[in-house]
Parts: sequence; structure tokens; C-alpha cells
Amino acid sequence: MEKYREHKKTAVDWSRIFHKFWENRWFMGILLLTAVCAYGYKVTNVTIGIDDTPSLYYFEEGLIAIVGRWVLFLLNKVIFLAEFVPFVTDFIAVCLLVLAAIVWTVLFYSVLGEKIPVVGYAFFAAIFVSSPLISEVFTYFLHNGIAIGYLCCGLSLCCVREWQVSIRKMQKGSGIREKFDCLAVMRLVTAAVFLWIAMGCYESFMILWLAGLMLLLLTERIGMGAERKGQTGTSGVFHTLVGGAVCALAAVILRSLMIVVLTKAFQLEYLQGEAVQRSVTEMLGWMFRPGAFSELAMILKRTFVLYGVFAYAYLPIRIFVLAAVVITVVAMIRVIHGRDLWALVLLPAAYLAAFSLLFIEGKATLYRSAQFLPIFCGYGALLFAYGIWGLTGCIGRGMHRKICLGVRGIAVAVLVVITWNQCMDMTKWFYIDRQKYEAAVKTVDQIALDLERDFDTSKPVVFTGNYEIPYSIIQDAYVGYGTETYAKMKRITDRIDPDLLDKYNRGSKGVWVAQTPALSVIEWGRYAFDNDAELVKFFAMHGHTLTACEDIDRYAEAEKASLELPEYPQDGYILDKGDYIIVHF
Repeated sequence: MEKYREHKKTAVDWSRIFHKFWENRWFMGILLLTAVCAYGYKVTNVTIGIDDTPSLYYFEEGLIAIVGRWVLFLLNKVIFLAEFVPFVTDFIAVCLLVLAAIVWTVLFYSVLGEKIPVVGYAFFAAIFVSSPLISEVFTYFLHNGIAIGYLCCGLSLCCVREWQVSIRKMQKGSGIREKFDCLAVMRLVTAAVFLWIAMGCYESFMILWLAGLMLLLLTERIGMGAERKGQTGTSGVFHTLVGGAVCALAAVILRSLMIVVLTKAFQLEYLQGEAVQRSVTEMLGWMFRPGAFSELAMILKRTFVLYGVFAYAYLPIRIFVLAAVVITVVAMIRVIHGRDLWALVLLPAAYLAAFSLLFIEGKATLYRSAQFLPIFCGYGALLFAYGIWGLTGCIGRGMHRKICLGVRGIAVAVLVVITWNQCMDMTKWFYIDRQKYEAAVKTVDQIALDLERDFDTSKPVVFTGNYEIPYSIIQDAYVGYGTETYAKMKRITDRIDPDLLDKYNRGSKGVWVAQTPALSVIEWGRYAFDNDAELVKFFAMHGHTLTACEDIDRYAEAEKASLELPEYPQDGYILDKGDYIIVHF
């Protein structure tokens, strides 16, 4: 009992820290207001988009379980989630995101403490929650579990932090029993379990966790004084990295075992050929193909465009670049003034961890899989506040006091502007998603009217051609060729590869910058899962009964037969082929 009490004295008081922020009116006021501004429109405006129509296929039949996203599959067995009910799920997701923001704030407070004011922590949480890049995935039904994933990643890293503190205490003691403290081991096990749950929502949360671990260690180097250097030296960082590696390996093994168990328990073997398997070994297969090195060079170039050059046109990338500059400057100041080589190592390690998915998948990381980016943006705001308050630490009196308070006021104003702009941008993309949905509904209503008036809708329908969202709706997702922004981006990319920016050209629309906002539910549903059943479901969800064509051989025949057909909405865009009907976009 005495040993347990002594251990509790050295542990981080997580409950106290959590309540410190939970009960702080400024912190919760800023965070909740930001959440309302960023997600209020989405929560109150229903849309049906990509991956919404097959929700029963995913969560009832178990397609998501066999690819490793088991959390929502099992949760659906307890709380019915599979039916498309957007308001409730969207609202709960926002609440979980707010809770996740508090947990991540508590994590960094456990390192930096009062060196940053509450307002600094508040804007870390606000900028994280309102990052417009979250809109790239939030328009999907159940949002790939990102709210649960962010929360579990934060809890996992808190457990790692607690384990880290325990290990350092044990290193000061003597005796075998202290060296193998069961409580310390259990914290690492708990961290692995939370990481396993996060990966069970979306596998890219492993990337966020690794990057978060690097940021946690980097934060410790930045925030520590000279008197603490001996307590957190080489052995401390090394032990944390080893513990993190063990934790990550355990989570990966648990995920693999869970896929096997669920596949056997729910007899999901028949679904294994229906989706891309997301195991690490299968994703790494690209490395063994001929020309892998040149392929990697192009992947790195594409990543530079997506997460660097597009800062000219896409707000979340611009904030990320600014955050990266702040993080680098503050870390380098620590390296120079503190002569801290570990900070010099951990800085690039954090970025390498954040972009490690590109080495695993063999392609530039899609925005909807870049869960690390909102955390990095918030972390940049956190270090910005840390730097400003550090520079103005001794306020003094008279003019010096006024200058210091003025600088702090300007810093807060900058953070307010960033948060405001992010909320506006997030709402803009959600509004565009709503406009896309309304345009899709008008399209299917007109097609259904034409079919029901002139054709036998009991026949299978094959959709051919390509449906394009009206450009007036999605023009903000592109950069026009003749614009000044395009010229700036072109000047940078031409120095690396004259054809690099052209790889993101989309016909007459321009350069494709925002990804998900430019995608169409009609174009996706037209041939999702190798047939048009999902598009037919979209019709059904809006009151129109059609018959899907499940004969895959008819699609090639229909495409050939439709080459001379007028495109929708011109007269003659529908053709009755006897056994089936062609609708040509």
C-alpha cells in the first residue's frame, strides 16, 4: 500500500488537469463556440453522399470489419448505427471531437504546464477542431470513426506519458521490484489497447499516434529548463521510443488478430474479395515492383505539391505550412540555446512519422487520411503562444508593460483570425457539399421522371458516360489556369519538374486542389462495387424505384452502344435495349 501511495505521488494528476480545462469558462467557451461555428451547418443540413448508400453493407454485413475497421461494426451490434441517420451521428461526432481536443490539451499541459496560458491551450484545441481538412472526411457517413480515433489516440498517448513518468521514477530507485513495476507495464498495455481501438476506426490513426509521440517528446525538450536536462536525457527519450515501438507493435498484432476473429465469428469470409485489404504487408508490396525507386521520387514530388504548393490555394494546407514554420523555429531555438541534439532529431522525426503512410501505401497521402494535419496546426498555435509568452515573460512596468501586453494581444488576435477563417472555410465546404447533394437530387428526379413516363422501369438500368457536378458549385475546389495563384504554383513546381503541376489538371476546370468536395455521389454510385446498385439505392432514398443491373457483361456492351447517344439532359439520352435500359450522362 505504501508503495502504491508513493507511486501515486509521482504520477501525473490527470483528473485535476482535465477538470482544470473542463471547468474553465474561457477554454470551454472558445472551444464550444468554435465547434458550433465549424460544424453547426453540417449537423443541421442533411446530405447523402459517397459511402452513405451502402451503410448496411458496411455495418450490418461487415465489409468494414474484414478490412480492419472493426470498432463501428461491433458498436453497431450494441447501438444501431447502420441505418443512415445523419443528425444524431454528426452531433455525437462533434461532441467526441470536442472531448478529444480536451484530452490532447491535457496531454500537452502535462508537459508544458503553466508555461502557456489557458488562452494558448484554448486555441490549440479550437484550431485542431476547426481544421477544414476534417471536412474532407466528415461528409462520409460515420466519418470513418475519426472522432473516436482522435479521442483514443489522445488517451493512448496520455498512458504513454504516464508510463514515461513511472519509468523515470523507477530509474531513480533500486531493487528488482521497482524495475518491473506492474503498474507501469499496465499503462503501456492500456496505451496499446487505446491505439488498437483507434486503428480499428481508421488505420491512418497509427500515423497520427506516431507523429503525436514525436511531438510529445519534442514538447518535453522544448519546455524543459537546464535544471531538468539530466532527468530527460538520452536514456529517457530512448526508453520512451522503445516503449512506443512495443506499444505500436502490440496494437498492429491485436488488429490482425481481431480481423481473423471477426471473420471467423461472423462468417465474413465471402466478403474478403469485395474490398481492398488494408494489411501492412499487402500495402508495402509496391516496394518490390520494378521501378519502385523512381516511383518513390514521384510520390515525394506529389506530396510536396499536396502539402506545400497547394498552400497558395487551400486554407488548411496554408495553416499547416505556417504551423510547420512555427514548430521548426521554436524547436531550432531550443537546439541552439539548449544545445539539445535530441530536439534536432525529434523535429524531422515528427514530420517523417506524419508522412510515413506514403512509404507504406506507395502513393501521396490523401487529405481524408491526413489525420495528423489538424493536430500539427493546433500544435503550431500552441508553440506560437509558448514563444510569445516566453518573450514577454517579464512584463515589468510602464512602457515595457504596455509593449508586452500589446504583443500578447496581437498574438491572440492572430489566433482568433486563424480560427475564424477556419470556421468560415469549413462551413463553405459543407455548404458546397449541400449544393452538390441538391444538384444530384434534381438530376435523379429528372431521370426518374423520364424513365417512369416513357420506359418500363422493371428492366435493369445501366448508367454510362460520366456525370459532372456543375462547375459553378465546385469551382472553389479548383485553381483556374490563367489565375495569379496558378502562376505562383507553376513557378515553384517547374523548378522540380515541368510536368509536375499538370498531373493535377482536370480538363478545363483547372488544377484540382480540394479533393473530396470535387467528388460526385452519382459518378461514384454509377459503378461502385462493380455495378450501379449504389446509384439505384440513391434513387430509392429519394422515392424512385429502379432495378440495378447486376450482369457485369452488359456494362461493356452498354458503353459501346452509348457512344453515339446524346448526353443528359438532351433528348434521346435514354435508350431501351430490350433486356435493359441505358441512361447516358
